[in-house]
Amino acid sequence: MTWSFAALCAVAAVGVRGPAVLRRTARDCGPGPRAMLALWTAATAAWVLSCAALLGVLAAELLGPAVKGVIAACVSVLQALERNHAGWGIGAGAVLVLAALARLLWTAARQGRAGLSWRRAHHRDLLTAARRRRLYGHPVWLLDTAEPGAYCVPGTRGGVVITSGALEVLTAAQARAVLAHERAHLRGRHHLLVGWVRLLDRAFPGVPLFRAAARDVPELVEWAADDRAVRAVGMRPLVHALGSLARTGQAGPGGPTGAARTLSIAGACPVERVRRQVQRPTGCRIWRGRLRAGAAAVLVTLPLVFTVASALAAVLIPHCRCAG
Repeated sequence: MTWSFAALCAVAAVGVRGPAVLRRTARDCGPGPRAMLALWTAATAAWVLSCAALLGVLAAELLGPAVKGVIAACVSVLQALERNHAGWGIGAGAVLVLAALARLLWTAARQGRAGLSWRRAHHRDLLTAARRRRLYGHPVWLLDTAEPGAYCVPGTRGGVVITSGALEVLTAAQARAVLAHERAHLRGRHHLLVGWVRLLDRAFPGVPLFRAAARDVPELVEWAADDRAVRAVGMRPLVHALGSLARTGQAGPGGPTGAARTLSIAGACPVERVRRQVQRPTGCRIWRGRLRAGAAAVLVTLPLVFTVASALAAVLIPHCRCAG
């Protein structure tokens, strides 16, 4: 039970204190947004897998160490529960696992259905109000509206959407920066990362790790796309484009609902994004950011490590005793 207790403590610690660890890692000379996105994704995925595996390990330990007992439980669950006096533990664990799985699948189905319905309706709107064009060598949807804005929609029917109003207020270099930003979202599959953390937060709203990930990951994908645009076009065009589009208050098509299903150039906080590009920290060492990222990765995956160790201990130790 030692490894199981350690795994349980690690799961609780990362679920509560994990956001603080990750945010502290990103400060000052921490790793870049792409590395932080990987850390947030690894942390949430490892936490979910650890919880599922931990329940399985605890159930196996309650049933007893003998392989014969596990096989007997598969053949006759009632007899195994009666023999090991573990009915309440197994029943509670099974109910917990089934409830969590049902909640996750139900939330995923609702989120997927709503997103698909919105994308279909949005595509119909584009067919009537926009036209396909090649802008600076890249295909875009040009939306005929005076409101400046630009965003991207994932999927085969989506792509980069830019308004005619945006082209009026942006210079050629600024427009290329905006397009580079939106193409970075599509290439990086950023919508999948944002959708993953929002799914976990909606399915399990009481977990601090998921709540923090749903707040930080959308900002990190904007930072990552900004960095890609800066490498492609330069810092000045992007900064001026952010200022021009932020003044319009544009956050995405169709108000808050549409903004939740697109990645817009005006997403996150434009002021913070401009400050991040202009006031780059000095004296930072690459090895220091990598070291902090490695340490954070070890900490957030500890629950999974302890859970795997617990599972191995539950299987190998009884087997060694029997062999001896």
